[in-house]
Amino acid sequence: MAICEECGSHQIEAAVVSGIEVQRCGLCEHLQGDPAVVARIAERQEADDRGFNPIVYPLIKALELVPTFRVAGASAGRAETSEFPFVFLRVADGGLRDVERLLTSLEMANESTRRRWVLECTLQRGLLFVLRPRFWKAVLEINEDDIREARQDFKVLAEILARDVKLSWWND
Repeated sequence: MAICEECGSHQIEAAVVSGIEVQRCGLCEHLQGDPAVVARIAERQEADDRGFNPIVYPLIKALELVPTFRVAGASAGRAETSEFPFVFLRVADGGLRDVERLLTSLEMANESTRRRWVLECTLQRGLLFVLRPRFWKAVLEINEDDIREARQDFKVLAEILARDVKLSWWND
């Protein structure tokens, strides 16, 4: 019989939390089991709390490892409205050097992504950077397969960026 790691209760039951099967204490609601699974649930709940789709959230967290970056919005994309996936990024004073580093990281990441990702700049109450996939077709021609492929890139981009911000060339 399983015991709750948090409160010692024996009321451990199978539960589905944020779409993932896990063990949960019926008394204190502590989640337990595989640490990777519990961490994935925590990340999904954090994404929901911040109003972001869990699919794009790993990339948001990786971008926010850079002190001069602030994510101003993000979407995992919606095929029914031809909305491509994107992340809106604001950069604090002195952060243009980090933008250059992000572009270097992105260029290397594009060798591993399904789509080529670009960083565009626009003026909307200051500079707003848009990280998005390039589809090489009209927006109205973007379909569900395009969106699905681009979504798969979020994890790749997040892993590469999280790695790169720790490397010496990023911090020189």
